[in-house]
Amino acid sequence: MNAAADERGRQRLLLVLKLVFTAVLLWLLVTRISLGQALSLLGEARLLPMVGALAVFILSVLAGAWQWGQLLEALGISLGGRKLLELYWVGLFFNNFMPGNLGGDVVKVVDLSRAARDPVASATATLADRITGLSALAALALAAAWRLGAESELASLARGVLLGSALFLLLALLFLVGPFFRPLRVLGERWGMLKPGGLPAHILEQLRRVRRRRGLLLRLFVFSLGVQALRVAVHYLVGRSLLGDACPAAGDFFLVIPPLAFALTLPITLGGLGLREGLALPLFAPLGVSGEGAVAIEFLAYLLMLAVSLVGGLLFLLRRGGGGVRPASSGPGEAS
Repeated sequence: MNAAADERGRQRLLLVLKLVFTAVLLWLLVTRISLGQALSLLGEARLLPMVGALAVFILSVLAGAWQWGQLLEALGISLGGRKLLELYWVGLFFNNFMPGNLGGDVVKVVDLSRAARDPVASATATLADRITGLSALAALALAAAWRLGAESELASLARGVLLGSALFLLLALLFLVGPFFRPLRVLGERWGMLKPGGLPAHILEQLRRVRRRRGLLLRLFVFSLGVQALRVAVHYLVGRSLLGDACPAAGDFFLVIPPLAFALTLPITLGGLGLREGLALPLFAPLGVSGEGAVAIEFLAYLLMLAVSLVGGLLFLLRRGGGGVRPASSGPGEAS
């Protein structure tokens, strides 16, 4: 009883700290820009590019759900298309409405575990999906930094993005290259992080089984490049809506959006509010975008994604029962 009370107390404390940190970031942001100019930009948004941004984001959601479904199939969980999309969209809703950017992943795992009765496979597929998406995003950022690094005004930003992307891709390879994977497991066991029979150890074992499906992982990585490019394109179209011809080129957004996406995985503010807009200032500045323009772009893109994710909230409220999940006909090590 005391342990449960202590846990609730810690959760309340974390929530208060996130509220305070969010408020501080928003206050700092307001002191650095003209709020009136930013609001004026938002009020002059052009409709056609916004409709395009909305359509592109919905397409990326559909594609992302299919990608997640492929990893679930590889681990023995088969979902009908409707159920798959429902669970994915509900996860999207919680990603946007819970502190940080990973809350929806937890909801997807819990939701799917109740239906499929396999929490380890559910968690492993969701983790593998997150790693694949972030790796694809890092690869796109790496390519953009390599291409744009020669431009003097972008050189400093490109170097930072190049280094960060290369480091993340190197770490992601640990899940694919056996000689690197094994030492991590040994260290985890030695440090007490991977207790035999524990959930992390089971997830690591399942990841090793996924890692053997290199053909599948390669195909999903290539597919994920397209999914992540669509999500970067959402921000570009929002920029076109707000700035018109003064908007930076589409390729330049691949230097800005990936670092933002990685930062937003940190559960340190409410829904990324304040962190997203605050980081947009230094990231967009080398592209010639004013502070007001940077904040307006990211805030409007966030509102658009919130609006789309509300579909997941509606599905969450309307759902009845957890049918539609069945074990796949073949195990993880069998047919692709």
